[in-house]
Amino acid sequence: MSKTIVVPPFGVEIDHPRNCDVMLQSIPNCRLRGAVSASKGTIVNKQDEDNTPVIPEGQATFLGALPPIPGMQIHVNPAELRYKIIDPIHGNDAFCKRLEKALLGKGVVIKDLKGVPPKESDLDEHRMKTLCRELLHIMEINHGRLVKGPRPSIEDVDELPGRYLLNPGSRVPSGLPQYEDQYDEYIGGLRKVGM
Repeated sequence: MSKTIVVPPFGVEIDHPRNCDVMLQSIPNCRLRGAVSASKGTIVNKQDEDNTPVIPEGQATFLGALPPIPGMQIHVNPAELRYKIIDPIHGNDAFCKRLEKALLGKGVVIKDLKGVPPKESDLDEHRMKTLCRELLHIMEINHGRLVKGPRPSIEDVDELPGRYLLNPGSRVPSGLPQYEDQYDEYIGGLRKVGM
């Protein structure tokens, strides 16, 4: 009797250490704004032995005038093959007005700041499995943090139904196989014909 592995729903907030956005490969055209804070460095000083990010003076002054901006979140429900993208500032009119005012103080005019409306959709089992692993990697490299639910293990994600996509971000035919588990056979075939 085989056991069924269930990965409970979980949510990740994008929180890149250099105030960057993150592009998800598993969802077409999905760019998530990372949390923005004046305390994060954005330039790595190559002369430092530890490659510590430094905050350029102009950036520190500009971002220091802004309230900390939360990152966008992605919540996944692997059992239902659904995901939802949430922008914590969407619908928070008080925060948006405060941010508009702070930006105006720095000479940036933005009117009617609203944030990004929520988006919810389904994925097939292969894309969901690939997305769950991608989100684990985002957390492992500190480009995001868990904000809801238990953090799944890679072993549990490996046991989800479906197969990992080889190149989930590709939007054009490439001649490569669709799934990672087909790659070795593909390379073996190329070697046989002398490529």
